[in-house]
Amino acid sequence: MIDQIAYTKMHGCRNDYIYLDNLNGNLDGLSVDQLKKLSIKVSNRKTGLGSDGLIVIHKSDNPQAIARMQMFNADGSEGKMCGNGIRCVAKFLHEKMGAKPSFKISTLSGIRECFVIEATDPKKFQVRVNMGRPSFLPGNLPVLFDDVMVMDEDFEVDGKNFKISCVSMGNPHCVIEVDSLDTFDVQKYGSKIEKHEAFPEGVNVEFIEVKSDKILQRTWERGSGETQACGTGACAVGVVLIMKKKRKAPVDIQLKGGALRIEWDGLREAWMTGEAVTESTGTLKLKDWLN
Repeated sequence: MIDQIAYTKMHGCRNDYIYLDNLNGNLDGLSVDQLKKLSIKVSNRKTGLGSDGLIVIHKSDNPQAIARMQMFNADGSEGKMCGNGIRCVAKFLHEKMGAKPSFKISTLSGIRECFVIEATDPKKFQVRVNMGRPSFLPGNLPVLFDDVMVMDEDFEVDGKNFKISCVSMGNPHCVIEVDSLDTFDVQKYGSKIEKHEAFPEGVNVEFIEVKSDKILQRTWERGSGETQACGTGACAVGVVLIMKKKRKAPVDIQLKGGALRIEWDGLREAWMTGEAVTESTGTLKLKDWLN
């Protein structure tokens, strides 16, 4: 195992991760358990670097993709996909490898195509990502409902009734409309729904407030708690609103950390556009963090 490695801290709509470059294979000696432990330690906002998790950028085994993204949540659990994270990976690759404006990245949810739009500020780019085709089949999330899809279904949690809509964007999402996000207890109900028995693998929960001129979103992420933004969650919100005919594409969504634009034609892949911002760089002495 190498003694130290450079890291980059980046965020998309304030959803921040620590990014490690393993394109040359320097981290291949680390086990998945060690990477999980590293994610827990670096993510700690009191004793670590402070982030929503860890993302490792590997060389891709698939010839269609120029790199593979592996992401871990703040609790060490491994996730399949991160919308805000993949935009930052795209920015990193564009700068590191002199990548073309359009290229593909491999994830556990499949290969995703990215388009990098450079900005006047080199630390801040816009990236448009093909987020894949939404799935409303309960078995694909999974969610334990017998319906063909879960759309505006009654759902009771701790004595409170909700209408939930569920969709997979490569990871599971539960979208719930509330009257006011300012007064709603996201932590209380987000934590309960995340681990509800109806979701055997857990779920990301998007609480939204639909106004005449905008969509507001707060997200409780599986394995991380409430975050400033969730890219796959914004996609879930956008496609659910389009499916329910409450909005037409594109759907602009305001999250706590910034804005995302979601496009979906109702049949094929959903697209997401948003920022990718470099915050800081540094070096990790791996032995110190893995003790």
